[in-house]
Amino acid sequence: LIVGAGPAGMSATLGAMEKKLRFATLEQEDSLGGTVYHYPRNKIVMTQPVTLPLAGKIQLGEISKESLLERWQGLVARFAMPINFNERMEKVETIDGGFLVRTQRSEYRARSLLLAIGRRGTPRKLGVAGEEHAKVVYRLIDPEQYQGRKILVVGGGDSAIEAAVSLAEQPDTQVALSYRGEAFGRVKPRN
Repeated sequence: LIVGAGPAGMSATLGAMEKKLRFATLEQEDSLGGTVYHYPRNKIVMTQPVTLPLAGKIQLGEISKESLLERWQGLVARFAMPINFNERMEKVETIDGGFLVRTQRSEYRARSLLLAIGRRGTPRKLGVAGEEHAKVVYRLIDPEQYQGRKILVVGGGDSAIEAAVSLAEQPDTQVALSYRGEAFGRVKPRN
């Protein structure tokens, strides 16, 4: 059983198909893409060349979120990848010979379980008063909705830098970036 249809889950699905294994792939969202699916509109994604089972070598470089998702959807269609969308894993139990996985729709018994769920959905919170308010968000979908506001972006990784830049490009928007380090040492050179 494969849980997740982001890049790792799609690769695992293709690998299982190539090996002619009996499997199911579950995805809690209504579309594939994992974290990339939730990136802001028109975000440029920097990809590395990758060799996928059945598909071979894929080299995209810098590509927009929408174009990348379109390419992935093309792979799903081309190989008729069986992905159960809108099916969220709710509980896992170990049983003799493997695992029992429960979703809101069904129950799966599997000898092996691959969790290709990434880290989206588990943001590292600050532990400060006020972070539970609706105006505090952990991902940026549409920078335009913050036009004309004062924004504080917390973090020093690629996501924080990219969010701060896209927000700063909005008219009349003031952006401050807060990072506990002395320098931005873990960002891609382009950022």
